[in-house]
Formats: sequence, structure tokens, C-alpha cells
Amino acid sequence: MTGSNLTRRVLRAALTGLVTGAVALSAGWAATGLTPARGTGARDVTQGPVQSAPGADARARQTDADATQQVTAPTGTRLPGGNFLVGAHNASIAPIPVSEGGQWHPHGDGYDCGPIGYEYLPNSDPSCLRTFDRVWATGVDEAADLGIYARAMAISNGEETLAFVVLDTVSWFYGYDESICPAGSKQAKGDTCGTRAITRDLSAELGIPVENFVIASTHTHASADTTARGPSWYYEYVRDQIKDAVRKAVGSMQPAELQTGAIPAKAFNIDRRIVTRAVPDAELTWLRAVSTDQPGQTIATLVNFSAHPTVTAGNADMHSGFVGHLAERLQQLWGGSTVFMPGGLGDQTVQRSFGRKGIGYGLAELVYESAQQSAYTLRSNEIVAEQRILTIPADNASLVALNKAGVFMRDSAVPGPHATGPSQSVQQKGRSRTPSCVGASPISVLSPVGGVRIGTPGLAQGQPGFVPGDRGDAVVFMQAPGEIFSSISLTTKDYLSRARNVMVFGMANDHIGYIIPAEQYDVRGANAVGIAQPSIEMTNYEESLSTGRCTGDQIQNALIEIGAGLNVMGPGEGR
Repeated sequence: MTGSNLTRRVLRAALTGLVTGAVALSAGWAATGLTPARGTGARDVTQGPVQSAPGADARARQTDADATQQVTAPTGTRLPGGNFLVGAHNASIAPIPVSEGGQWHPHGDGYDCGPIGYEYLPNSDPSCLRTFDRVWATGVDEAADLGIYARAMAISNGEETLAFVVLDTVSWFYGYDESICPAGSKQAKGDTCGTRAITRDLSAELGIPVENFVIASTHTHASADTTARGPSWYYEYVRDQIKDAVRKAVGSMQPAELQTGAIPAKAFNIDRRIVTRAVPDAELTWLRAVSTDQPGQTIATLVNFSAHPTVTAGNADMHSGFVGHLAERLQQLWGGSTVFMPGGLGDQTVQRSFGRKGIGYGLAELVYESAQQSAYTLRSNEIVAEQRILTIPADNASLVALNKAGVFMRDSAVPGPHATGPSQSVQQKGRSRTPSCVGASPISVLSPVGGVRIGTPGLAQGQPGFVPGDRGDAVVFMQAPGEIFSSISLTTKDYLSRARNVMVFGMANDHIGYIIPAEQYDVRGANAVGIAQPSIEMTNYEESLSTGRCTGDQIQNALIEIGAGLNVMGPGEGR
């Protein structure tokens, strides 16, 4: 979330009259529930990414998303070292207008959304959509095919398959309130749209383990507001397009090799913290899948960078921020699809004066430069994944209040698959004798943290042949469920040094607000104070939109522990 006056003003209004009650949150209130809170194939890669584009075929695309497709993940013998199967697909999540057979009336077509508000009013048309900039959506910016998509990439070694999909949305929850997305899934209680339900449905259909999926969002503010109360048809539509993108990415897999690299990109992200300074992560990391059937042809590129994609404010036309331009330029340079995963974006914004195109093209040029100078090609293809469901105390009253008000519609009904009752968080750092943070709450969220390793890690200290600084032949993808601060990204990379590259994804599989290390947590900004008072006068505002003071340390520790389980912990490092 950006620190714009518009965002702060809107959230401040939302909290009026709610925070007092939320501060007095009790176990009795919590018990009522917070309504808040393996087949292969080939494609012509010279034609760019396979995608479902908006336009004249919208009606066909809508029915296609609902169709059951017989796609299975590869099974049998693992491919020889360094060989992979990779596929990609972009499925549009642009809402389909009524005139094209959909359910959306672009604003101004003679219907009434009512005044801009936090909940849809009785006189609001049920097809109303707002952007996260809190204005009614009037259209989709599709210039140069820069609409909004679910962008998917599937990677397999013949035995294990991974599926990454990132949405051009502000977020996507682990579970949505049932009023947003009605129950009905055989695999999940309470909703069918959250990442928990989607990954379980796809796992049953494709035979891919749940922990091998990553469903993330770019966090663009210019897309539909997927955090708040809105029309169910859109959430269900995006759910179906996520599944469609994954099925087709898996179904289009072809032989490939994987290249990886990293390059500094400091000009493109800046510290936006005012009172407690940030620790920026300026590393731009990437993974490129190159066809071995058609040498030199790119199938897909995964890009990871710590920055918000939002460049302009007050958007009524929906778009992906700089992400569409990043994808456009990489396709011009070497073809294929692009999956952008935000990193430690919680305290980093972009240099807005560059503009959407300037940032997207600039980052793409850096990826291309890095590939020309120092691309590393993986020689092994082992795939290992781990996921943990953390119990995280929700002790910040203002986020709880927003949840209760319907501004933050993550399912937090207790008991349920996405939340639980009282819990305590006691976090230690390294071998310290006293905790770095202790927190407790009568209600807690259940949220996933995960990691994936592709390839073979460097040798551990003490193993025969160990050489200090050995980074091995592996790429690691760590996943955190919200707006992690960049120091969490940096610390994770630092600890997991027995990997060639470590990518740290924010906004992965859930969105539980800002995730702030305890030492950077400004207690003056918690419980709505950071929103109620202008930052220049008092404090930061991210604390008001966090789950709790210990959440950052809890997730940081989990990332390091999972990295140790993936066997990439650096020599001498500890928790």
C-alpha cells in the first residue's frame, strides 16, 4: 500500500467509530468470528505467451474458464540433470462487459453505483467494481495489450511440478469471507476463491502437491479492489481464470533449460518510511526458461524485485502498474511470458517520476543486461518444496476493525480453516536468552509460509570437497503471505547462501497486511494512530495495517527454518 494522502484519508474514514470497540476486543467477540478477519505439450514460442485476451472472444473465454480440462502433471522417470519441462499461460482477469456477455457495466453506462463507500449500498448496481484507489472502475487499460492477467508458469523435472501464478490485483487471500465467495468446494470449508481452496482443487485435479503452488499478487492499486466487499461474480471469475492459467501452463510444457541471474536495480526503488528508516533490497533477480527444442527462444521469465508496482494514483482504468510494460519489453527483447513476483515491497515504493513505462522497460533492460553478462544455467533439476501454516496472533486493533467493517474481507471466522482462537507468539533470534518479541491475541490467523528449491545446494561446511562461498547449483523461492519489509527479504537471502540465487516473494498465497520486523515496528503507529495522524507529524502508518508487532519476526524465523529444511542454510548461520 502506498503512503498517498488518498489511501490514508480513506482508511482513516473507514476506522472512524470502529477502533474504540476493536481495542476492547475480547475472546467472546472473537468467538463469534471476524467477518473481516503432470501432461506435456508444445507451443510456438515465437508467437509470445499463450494468453486469453479480452475482447471479441470474451464469451468463449468465460465458458472456457469453467470447462473441466483433462490435464495431468508429468509422471515417471526424472529427466536428466539440467533438463526441465516448462509452460506458460496468461489468462485475462479483465471483467467482461455486459455488452460482450459478461456481468460488468463500465461506470457511466446508465446505472448507479451510488457514492464511493466502503460497502456496496442498497442502491448500488451488483456489477459495480472499484479499484483499490477507491474510485469506481470505468474501464481497463488495454493499450499495447497491457490489460490485467493471471500470469502462470509451470516447471517440472518429470517427477515434480511447480506452478507459479501471479495476479494483477492488489491481493488475494488464503480464504475469503463466505459472503464474498460462497461455500461449495469439496476441498475447503467456507469459500471457494481463496488460495487454500484453489490449490486443493488443482492438487486433486492435476496431482501436484499443495505446497508446489504459489499464487501471488503484484499488489497493483490500479486493479479491482480484491480486499473489500464487492460483487461475488468477479471473485469467482478470477478464481476460474487462475485455474485456467495453471491448467494451460501445465498443459503447454515443453523441454527447456533454466537460466538465472541477479543485478542491482537501486534506481527503481526508494525508501518511503519516514520515522524509522528502511533497509532496502535493491537486487533484481530472475529465472528464464529457454526452449531446448527451439534454442534461443524464451518460454517464460520469472522476475523478482522489492517494489510496489503502483506508479499513478486515483486510477479509474484498471491496469497492472509497471508490470505490463515489463512483460511487453521482455517479450520484445527475447519473447515469452513474464511472471513478476514482488519481493520486500512493504517499505519500498518505486521512483514514480520514471512513469509506468519507464520503470517497466528499465527493469526489463536490466534483466536482459544481466542475462547477457552473467547468466547461470542450472545443471541439476532436483525439486524440493515445503510449506507451513503459521498461527499468527492478530493483536493489532485497527486491522481487525477494518476486517470487521468489510474493508478487509479475509475469512477470519473462528473456528475455521483460515483462523483460530487464542494464541501466543514468542520469537527468539539466534541463541539469545530472551525473546525478541512476545505477542498474544484472542484470535489468530492461519497463514502459509513456504519455500521451493530447484537444483542442488552448495556443500555444507565439513562435507568432503567443501569450499567456502560455494553457492551450489540451486535457485530458491521463499514465500511470505503479505507486504514483507525489505529487510526480511535481505536477511533471508543472507542466511540462505548455499544457493545460486534466492528469490523472496511477498504477497504469496495470502495477504495479512504489513509484515514488519519487531526492531522496525513503530508502536506509536499501531491501532490506527498511524492512519489517524499524518506521518510527517507523528509516525509511520504501516503499523496500523499490520497483523501484529511480532508477525515480522515470526515469519522471518519461519523463512529461515524452511530454508534450513531446503538445505541451503549458509555456513555458521543460525536462527
